[in-house]
Amino acid sequence: MSTQGRPKGEYRSAQHEGTPVSAPEPQPFYFGPEGAELFGWLHGPDAARRQGLGLLICNPFGFEEACAHRSLRHFAEAASAAGFPSLRFDMAGCGNSQGDEFEANAPTKWLRCVHNAIDTLKTAGGVSQVLVLGVRLGATLATLAASERDDVAGLIAIAPVVRGRTYIRELTMLGQTGSAPGERADGSLESAGFLMTRETAASVSQVDLRALTQAPAPRVLIVERDDVTGVSEWAPTLKQFELDVRVQRWPGYALMMEDPQRAVVPDAMVAGVMACINEWASQVKLAPVAAEPPQRTALRCKLPAPDGSAAQVLETPVHIDTGTATRLFGMLVTPEITDASASPRPAVLMLNSGAIHHIGPNRLWVRLARRWAARGMTVLRLDIAGIGDSPPRPDAQENVVYSPHATQDVAAALDYLRTQVGASECHLVGLCSGAYHSFKAAVAGQPVASATMINPLTYFWKKGTQLSDVKEYELDELIAKFRGKVFTREPWLKLLHGQLDVRLVAAVALRRVWGLLAPNLTEAARVLHFPLRHNLAGELESAVQRGIRLRFVFAARAPGFVLLRKQSGRAMKRLLERKSATIDFIADADHTFTRLEARERLVAVLDRLMQPATDGPHPQA
Repeated sequence: MSTQGRPKGEYRSAQHEGTPVSAPEPQPFYFGPEGAELFGWLHGPDAARRQGLGLLICNPFGFEEACAHRSLRHFAEAASAAGFPSLRFDMAGCGNSQGDEFEANAPTKWLRCVHNAIDTLKTAGGVSQVLVLGVRLGATLATLAASERDDVAGLIAIAPVVRGRTYIRELTMLGQTGSAPGERADGSLESAGFLMTRETAASVSQVDLRALTQAPAPRVLIVERDDVTGVSEWAPTLKQFELDVRVQRWPGYALMMEDPQRAVVPDAMVAGVMACINEWASQVKLAPVAAEPPQRTALRCKLPAPDGSAAQVLETPVHIDTGTATRLFGMLVTPEITDASASPRPAVLMLNSGAIHHIGPNRLWVRLARRWAARGMTVLRLDIAGIGDSPPRPDAQENVVYSPHATQDVAAALDYLRTQVGASECHLVGLCSGAYHSFKAAVAGQPVASATMINPLTYFWKKGTQLSDVKEYELDELIAKFRGKVFTREPWLKLLHGQLDVRLVAAVALRRVWGLLAPNLTEAARVLHFPLRHNLAGELESAVQRGIRLRFVFAARAPGFVLLRKQSGRAMKRLLERKSATIDFIADADHTFTRLEARERLVAVLDRLMQPATDGPHPQA
């Protein structure tokens, strides 16, 4: 059973296939002590179905959270639809919460976060006891916090980190397999674009759930990974406490933790967990109590301003109408200005990178939005329809990265910034698919002053193309690879023995021939005014003629630059000469800038590109 394409607020469990149960729209809010606020989503059930037991969801760490974000939303929706108030939240220094990855003593703070979240769920959800569900490190933190309380009726640990030392080794190895170096010179750990300080890594290393001396809850469900074999090494410890301990290995974990654009909601796991929750609820039989709705709907944080002073920044979750049943979610970040007569400010609209939600790749959008707001700009971090926390448009699927409706979503967000926020001018910023949508919005004549495209991988997306298909930029890379080996014996022997995909080789050969002919033929067609199906040069010129400044930023040797140069012909060179467009390169960077040093270089370039906007408004195109 697939959850893709499910209407907003509905969940269709395996036990009730064909019977969707609706729940109210979840409420975004902030909670926790001042200066250490946490961001969360309260999924409240219909009043008639509300039970006295709530579900708290604890995220995994780093890139695993970006991968699991969508699936954990479905867990919350399923619980809410069944009558259980649910809260999912971001730990300190993660997601939309206050702080950053450089904070000291993070594990202690994270434990306090879980305690704060439990207390908040009890108050806002109107429940007297809670169930806690966590994934990976989130399951570990949930366990440690639950063992210090008496109001946790049950624990659901999905692939829990039992031994912290083993987990830190995994993160280190993951960092070493990519472009990130794993352990850094200062002892901090960088893995898949997320950093863990030396102190935090050392503290996590000391955790061993097998050494627990206090039971975390009277009921425990351990959901083992389906991509590894072996028995639970933690269950025997828990059984010593004479608990109701269950171990399951439902399919879906590995697919849930794929890259966000490929991640699949684990329906069998969601259904199994919900069956367990319903059984536990029948055992505790708790009636709901009076609920106090969340009050804090904005975050205030102090950040350094360019002049060295402390700037107050306001971060507010917003919903944007699209003219359909779908409302888009975004995070509006502004300087807190009390002077009502202050001049309108320029605004930046940040789009999703692939299927990563509005925090951006490696949480980069959060950092940049707060940084630029401290310098006087308004920033909207947007989830396009079907991505992150924006539901899909009617009759559309979730998680469609190159959505045909994205340009309409961008238009709705720009209209919101101009009419509701009062932006003086608007700028677009996007990476990968976000770069593509930024460019197409500029070409479509959206009212923007500039569009910054970071590492676009394509300039023309054909509807129905799968992300797993071989793309044009991949063929260009294969051409370069084969060209270097064509005069050696290796590829010919592989071809004779059937070890090479003949269709792929043929495609590469044809693409190479076409690559030599196409630029001249395309340029001739433009001169003769022949209509072109894919006319990148024409699209570039069209955007520039509307007064839109085009800014391209590429990691060095990025395939998107090769495509831009090849498909635009001489047009890009002319635009560069006229300074209507710019191209910047980031050295020693991969596609999503997973290394901190590469991100720092990218931030410096983006700061420079946005500097004119902070100096004052430009005439609106």
